[in-house]
Amino acid sequence: MVNIRAPNERTCTECGRSERWDEDAGNWRVADDEVGDVYCVHDWDVTGTFTPIEE
Repeated sequence: MVNIRAPNERTCTECGRSERWDEDAGNWRVADDEVGDVYCVHDWDVTGTFTPIEE
């Protein structure tokens, strides 16, 4: 059986901003006050080491 899963955290490759998925809010939240660059067009590294397929 194969399961598809979504990431629960992400980090911008440009400014280092970290976010975690908030299940209750159904939205991404800044993790540990790491806001990064306010003017950055964030490039999320969700495919770097994350694998969405579990076997």
